[in-house]
Parts: sequence; C-alpha cells; structure tokens
Amino acid sequence: MYSLSLEATIVIFVIGGIILLILLLGLIFSIVLLARQRRSRGLEITAWIFNSLWFIFDMVVAGAGVFKKADYPNFFIFPILLTFFLLCQYRANLHSGTKLKVWYVAKTAIILIIFFQLNSEAINFIYGRFYEAMKQNHLLLIAPVISLIFTLLISSIAAFRYLKRTGQPLVNNDVLKNAAIFLLCTFLCAELAQRLISFIDILGMGNIRDTYLKIYFNVMNILRTLGYSLLCTILGTLIAGYSYLNYAKKNKVELPV
Repeated sequence: MYSLSLEATIVIFVIGGIILLILLLGLIFSIVLLARQRRSRGLEITAWIFNSLWFIFDMVVAGAGVFKKADYPNFFIFPILLTFFLLCQYRANLHSGTKLKVWYVAKTAIILIIFFQLNSEAINFIYGRFYEAMKQNHLLLIAPVISLIFTLLISSIAAFRYLKRTGQPLVNNDVLKNAAIFLLCTFLCAELAQRLISFIDILGMGNIRDTYLKIYFNVMNILRTLGYSLLCTILGTLIAGYSYLNYAKKNKVELPV
C-alpha cells in the first residue's frame, strides 16, 4: 500500500492550512465590514479576492471529482456563498437607486442558491433512505411542496424588504410591477448560477456524468425550471406586493408619489 513520506504529509498539511486560512479570512473580513458599517476599500477588495480564489478552488476540486470519490458532500460551498452574501449586503447598505437594486438582486439570489443547495442535499438524503416507504404511502410530493413553501417564504420576504427599502409609491400596479421585476431577475440569476455549480459538480461524477447531464440539461428540465421560477415570481409578487401595500397604509408611511 502506498504511503506518503513525512515531508510530503507536512507539505500537504501546510498547503491545506493556507487554503483554509484564506477561506476563513475572507469570511472574517466580510463580517468585520458589515459590522463596522464603514467604507474600507482595502479590506473589501481583500475579502472579494480571497473568497473568489476559494470559489475557483472549490469548483476545480468539485469538477475533478474529489468530493465524489471521497463520498463527501461539497460543504465548502456554503461558507463561500455566505461570504459573498455578506459582501453583497455590505454593498447594498452603501448604495441607493439602481446600484442598490442590483446588490439586492445579487444578495437575494445568493440566499436562494444556498437554499437550493441545502434542499438538494436534504432531498437526496431523504429519498436515498426512505424512497420506497414514501412511495408506498404516497408521500413523494411532500418534499417538493415544502421546498416550494420555503422558496416562496424567502422570495416574498426579500421582495417585501426590497420594496420597503426602495420606497415604492402606493400605487398597486407600480408596486406589483417592481416586485415582479425584482423577483424575476433574482430567480433567473439564482437558477443560472445554480446550474453552473451543478454542471461543474456533475463533471466530477466520472463515468455516470453523461447520464446526469442528459437528465439535468434537457429541454423539459429547463422548461420545468423556468415554469417553477415563473410560478414563484407570480406568487411571491402577490404576497410581497400586497403585504407591502397593507404595511405602508397601516403605518402611514410617507412615500414618494
């Protein structure tokens, strides 16, 4: 059996420690930026660079099939996404107008990507162990329904906060239109990024990757995804839009006409 020499083991641990330190520093810097609520260009640029390097490294490792060979989920993606979210939140706090809207879309899309990743891991775990029992008891639709409820909850709260932050006028059509545009852009960004991550993950599956590519990247699957995004956009728009209108009128919020 092949074994590494002491020197090689030390080198691997040192390199691994440096890489892990970069991830932790990116996360720590983003937390510091958000907590201080002050501009710090150098710290922000460093956090973006460190986290981007970690994201590239994570995608390379996932694409090479390291996680699949070790039968280990890619949990490193979560602190990476969390750091990106904190940096987008920091940017959103500094801006107004169009830039604010862009950063709000970005941070909400990242929240959805994190949920999609967690939801995928949870569904794979549940179906992998209880699929037959759930099928016999006609419970297979429970997971998708719960997923839809949480997606609507996340998107509706985000759209409500977006409407509140941007100070929308109390005109039904304008509120619903702005909420719909926000959610549509958010879901499109989230789905595109999620598919990119999934594509790289599938590349690391070895001999079975072609099968998964055909399943995940066929026309029907893409159409179902677009339909799901459109459904969430419509329902989220109605929930967030009318919640915002009721909130603004009830609290007599002074908004621009």
